[in-house]
Amino acid sequence: MSIKARERILDVLIILGVIGLLVVVGYPMYKESLPSEVRFGVDKTFLTLPFYIAKLETTRNYFGIEKVKPIFVEINENPLDGIKEGKYDVAVVPWYYLLLNPSTDGDTVKVLAAVEIKSGQPIDGIIIPPKSKIRGLRGLRKKRLGYLVQDEYFVNLVIEDVKKDFKLTRLQYVPLEPEELATVFQDNKVDALYLLEPYRGYMLYLGNQLLIEGLISQYLMVGNFPYGAVVMRKDFVEKENRLASIRAKNAIDASISFLIKNPNLAKTYVAQINGWEVSNALLMKIRLPEYQRMAEIGIKSVEKLQTVMVQRGLGACSIKPTEFIFERADFVR
Repeated sequence: MSIKARERILDVLIILGVIGLLVVVGYPMYKESLPSEVRFGVDKTFLTLPFYIAKLETTRNYFGIEKVKPIFVEINENPLDGIKEGKYDVAVVPWYYLLLNPSTDGDTVKVLAAVEIKSGQPIDGIIIPPKSKIRGLRGLRKKRLGYLVQDEYFVNLVIEDVKKDFKLTRLQYVPLEPEELATVFQDNKVDALYLLEPYRGYMLYLGNQLLIEGLISQYLMVGNFPYGAVVMRKDFVEKENRLASIRAKNAIDASISFLIKNPNLAKTYVAQINGWEVSNALLMKIRLPEYQRMAEIGIKSVEKLQTVMVQRGLGACSIKPTEFIFERADFVR
C-alpha cells in the first residue's frame, strides 16, 4: 500500500473519529435541549392547582422555563393507584392513602411537595339549602348527605364519627361529581352536603347556608391536617427519566412559590378551572390550603395523622413519614 493511500485511510479514520466524538459529546447536549414530556394527574381541586399554575400563568410559564412538555391526565380513580400503574408521572395523593400501607407505598412513590389544611382556617363544612329546616347536626337524622367522590376517605374518617356521636340513624350517603353541585338542591338529590374547598365556598356563594365547619380539626385532632402529597414514582426519578423529574420538580417549586405570594390569583385560577364566573364575592368565600415545598413539609402533622390512623386500626407504623420524602440530592443533575 502506497504512502498516499495510507494517508487517505488515516484521514478517513480521523474524520470518523471526530464525527464519533461529536456524536458522543453533542447528542447528550442535543437531548438536554429538547423539552421533557411529563404526565400530570389532575382534577379541579386545590390539590393539583400547582400544575395548572405552571402551565397557565403566562407571566411566568414555569413549564416553559424548565423545558417541561406537560400532558394533563384527568384523575378518574384513586390517584395513588393511577401513579403506581404508570398512568401519570406526577400526581397529588392524599396522605391518608399513602399511610394505609406505608411499606409498599413508600417503596413505590416518594413526596416532593405537600398541601396542608391549617387548623385555624377550616376548609371543610356541611352545607344546607337556604330554606332548610335542619338545625344542628342532630337534624341530619334520616337525611341524605352528599359528598364528592374524591372525598370519600373524609367521610370514613370524620363523618362516621359524627354519625356515631349524634346518633344519626338512617343517615344516607350520596356520592356526587363536582358538576352536579350547582343544582343538587334544586334537583332534590340530597338534603345536605359535606364539602371541602373550593366547593364549600362555591356553594356558600350560591346562597346556601353553612350548618357547621371545621369537622376535620374537631374529629381528627391532629392540629394542621396533612391534606395531599405531591408524589413521583421512585423509578421515574431514579431510572426512567431523571432529567424530566428534575425539571418537573423545579417547575412545581416555582409554581408553589407563586401560589404562596398570590393567594387571590390562586382562587381565580381554581374558579376558572371549574368553569365558574369569577367575582370578588366568590373569591371572598373560598379559603386556601397551604402549599409546601419539600423542605417545608409538616412532618409532625403527618406523624400525628399516622398515629390517629393506627389507633383506629388503619395502616401501620412500619415506616416513618420522613422516609416517604425525597432528598434534595435526588434532584441534582
